[in-house]
Amino acid sequence: MTNDAQTGGLQGSWAHSFEEDAGDVQVYRLRDAFPFPPSRRGRETLDFQQAGQVVSGMPGPDDRQVHASGGLTPLGMNRFRLGDAQTLEVVESGPDVLKVRMV
Repeated sequence: MTNDAQTGGLQGSWAHSFEEDAGDVQVYRLRDAFPFPPSRRGRETLDFQQAGQVVSGMPGPDDRQVHASGGLTPLGMNRFRLGDAQTLEVVESGPDVLKVRMV
């Protein structure tokens, strides 16, 4: 599990359930616990790890996942910096759903 002080309680391995997105809010579901429908476009993933690290995955040009890891820095107000560039705002976090907005 992750260190709550460094990750704001974010933990686990999540996959983008883009079918459920609403506007600019992206919906993620636990990768191993949600029955995702088949997808031709692949799914982005977020894997929150120990010591404030996150591994993000994106479908690559040959459909295999391409991973990038970086730090997860709390910024306050439910916002976190992913690596050096992207800021993630947690809109909702529960045991089976994670809703985020990239700002």
